[in-house]
Amino acid sequence: MNTANTQTLASPASLLPGIVLLTILPLSIVAAFNEQIPGYLAGIPAWVALFLLIARQQRGQMIQRIVLLSIGLTGLALSLVIGSEGGAYLLKALEANQMIISMLVAVSFLRLVTLSGLEADDQLPPGNKALQGTLFGGHLIASVINMSSVMILGDRLSANRPLNSLQGLILLRSFSICAVWSPFFAAMGVILISAPGASLTTLVIYGIPVALAGLLMTSWQISRHPQAATTQGYPLHFGALWIPMLLAVLVMIAHNLWPEVSVITLVTLLSLLFTLLWLPVKTGSRSPAILAKHVRLGLPRLGGEVTLFVAAAVLAAGIGALLLSLDIRLAPEHFGPLAACITLAVLIALAMIGMHPVTSAVLAGSILMPSVDDPNLLGITLLLSWSLGVGLSPFSGVQISLQSRYGISALTMLRMNRFYAPTMIVIGFCTINLYSYLHG
Repeated sequence: MNTANTQTLASPASLLPGIVLLTILPLSIVAAFNEQIPGYLAGIPAWVALFLLIARQQRGQMIQRIVLLSIGLTGLALSLVIGSEGGAYLLKALEANQMIISMLVAVSFLRLVTLSGLEADDQLPPGNKALQGTLFGGHLIASVINMSSVMILGDRLSANRPLNSLQGLILLRSFSICAVWSPFFAAMGVILISAPGASLTTLVIYGIPVALAGLLMTSWQISRHPQAATTQGYPLHFGALWIPMLLAVLVMIAHNLWPEVSVITLVTLLSLLFTLLWLPVKTGSRSPAILAKHVRLGLPRLGGEVTLFVAAAVLAAGIGALLLSLDIRLAPEHFGPLAACITLAVLIALAMIGMHPVTSAVLAGSILMPSVDDPNLLGITLLLSWSLGVGLSPFSGVQISLQSRYGISALTMLRMNRFYAPTMIVIGFCTINLYSYLHG
């Protein structure tokens, strides 16, 4: 890198987005523990980040964010004109999903300490065993560092030869299946806010069997694929897997010890504390420079997610305020297993035509909650819709990345999902009905 580029990276303008995103962390944590401090104070830097980062998004993403913001702001404005209900929703819009963004920022730091077992000079062994290890090991890594795992493993697998469709399928499934259970996934954070009162323990208990079913079905599909014997997998070591497993256990323990603290806050705190404690052990005196580099370069890369979460908050607030002002009720009289199954089918259909799961989950939560007696049922439904929507839709962020970055055909992924899709949807319906039967 030349001197001019280095100066550009270190300039105040280049530092500002990362610093703004970093300020969300203490504000959000303090607001979580002190009811005297309103959440919208932590939302202010999220709004600043929106204005700093929205122009950096791809044209399609930027247009999507602007459309969501415009619809939401129009709804808020109309609700304020019609009646007084818009005031409370305006504060919700100002909060800008700050708790989710705070968790997203904190979890991004885990990438600095969870990659030690991914050795760049490892040989890439071919065969079914290596591919199975990539699937299950990649799933554990993705459960903590989210979509970064797809890029890290994908770049390594494609270093010497193009990624083939089987490898693309493994990366897609190992990532998307995480959404039904991982407390470090943005999905869980969004759902715990969209279905207030839902229990993390319950969601994980019902999510893990679904995840296992998806992984086992993918494992069977891999073993029967004609290219399995010659396709290379990633040699994942225990050094890369123990941190994700430990963190997941720590979140569950902390949630049981301090149930009054929100899971999102626990994940945020644990992610930060673990990084600050383990990074110096791993890197020694280089840790401050590594942290500073992540703030400068790593955090602004979250711009796509940050702008989407802010826009989704405004959209949900605007539509919720307008429906209340007009006294329109879209939810059923009672949200039971039938309504949950219909909701799951509708949300998957919306994902297939391009609606982002953040938007659909937030909207569904705001519309359905007045009819919900059991928030766990809604939470399970939304997690299932998120996971299946991401894994099946050719318009999901991870599939678009696989298409653009590695040349994986969208039609090929659709064909490879032709048995997986109906099977997992039926499993989703069965999970909803099993929960309703056991807790009805």
